Amino acid sequence: NAGSQGFPGFQPGDATDKSRNSWALYGDVEVNFTERFMTDFAVRYEDYSDFGKTTTGKIASSFRVTDTFLLRGSASTGFRAPSLQQRYFSSTFTDFISGQPVDVVLAPNGGALANLAGIPALQEETSTSYTVGFTWNPAENLTLTLDGYRILIDDRIVLSGRFDSEDPNIDPDLAAALRTLNVGQAQFFVNSVDTRTQGIDLTLAHNTEVGDGELTTYLALNHGSTKVTAIHAPPALAGSEDILLSERERLFIEEGAPSTKATLSFDYTIGKWNPNLKIIHFGSQTLGTFTGSAGPDGIPNAHYAPKTSADVALTYNFTENAKLTVGAANIFDVFPTRQNPDETDNGFRYDSVQFGLNGTSYFARFWMKF
Repeated sequence: NAGSQGFPGFQPGDATDKSRNSWALYGDVEVNFTERFMTDFAVRYEDYSDFGKTTTGKIASSFRVTDTFLLRGSASTGFRAPSLQQRYFSSTFTDFISGQPVDVVLAPNGGALANLAGIPALQEETSTSYTVGFTWNPAENLTLTLDGYRILIDDRIVLSGRFDSEDPNIDPDLAAALRTLNVGQAQFFVNSVDTRTQGIDLTLAHNTEVGDGELTTYLALNHGSTKVTAIHAPPALAGSEDILLSERERLFIEEGAPSTKATLSFDYTIGKWNPNLKIIHFGSQTLGTFTGSAGPDGIPNAHYAPKTSADVALTYNFTENAKLTVGAANIFDVFPTRQNPDETDNGFRYDSVQFGLNGTSYFARFWMKF
């Protein structure tokens, strides 16, 4: 936003020079036990110079019940190393709380302030995931796939809420350290959240001759949800779970994407012409607000109603190696649900959450292969 900015730039104490290196071994074996039953085994070992080592694995199988029906499933473990920014980034900025300027420090993991707060050294996030589904070809021109998935992530790294130097419930040494630094609040990256993500993916593809051309219809649908299943506070911060993960941040994790998204496209090819229509549906979302305020109906200000938009395009193929496409995105000029500008991240009445906020746009694209 225009006007005075609260970030004064990086201070000398924020400077750091850190790096990492890693090496890994990966093995994958695919075994066809029969003509219809296949299993894939994979294992990976990786060693990071700055935080440790880990081993993960995966097993995936498929069984062709008939020539047109295939069952499949998988189970795997995974990890994500803390990024260098999450471990070492440091910054001090000014925020306005109830109209009063307050300096906030984002303290690096392993630094003096994080240690006083009892924030342990960052570890990798770990996960287990499971999928099961099938593919089916009931006809030569029709394909259906349906897959269910479940992903459990432990020790997700999140940016904590702000610990206030005037809060009588925080550690006295931490409060004193904040006052010594002349800052009012501090926040940290910390392994503190477990989540569960589960849902289904459905696709349907069909092609048929229409007149002198061919029409391809494709449907893709995803419905899923993410839930925070546990918040782990370090011993020194026991009882401060609501600060480690505020309601607004929890909703970012759980509702950061619509629970349902569906795309239906029609692609028609006739001679050198190729028109295309795509209809996109976005499910609802409810995100937290800065103030936690709600409207008269009790729904938080950041409630986004389901929306549906459409894109069109027309392509002309001059040759196999050259084509021109003209089209329009969001032809019905659909916008997200109007919000209170004081509660959005961009200070505007529309927030780009489910989709963009530019309304209808037009384009022309020339493609050539050399």
